[in-house]
Amino acid sequence: METNATRMCELLVGLPDVTVLAVDDQLGATIVVHIESRPEPAWCEACAVRARVKERPVIGLIDLPCFGRPARLVWRKHRRCCPE
Repeated sequence: METNATRMCELLVGLPDVTVLAVDDQLGATIVVHIESRPEPAWCEACAVRARVKERPVIGLIDLPCFGRPARLVWRKHRRCCPE
């Protein structure tokens, strides 16, 4: 049985390549789950140099209801670029 609260949230979200950063759960309001892409090494396809994170935009996604209430995912993406 899983007892780690963060891991339980990750299992609930059901996305294997993201980390749950926080959950905003206020009575009567939309449940907001803040997630972030797991940073993995990426390489430029053109020159094979390791890419770097260029920016980390926040994207809001509407999801299916959770526990009978509206839910929203707030995703902090990693956009990469070639340093060369």
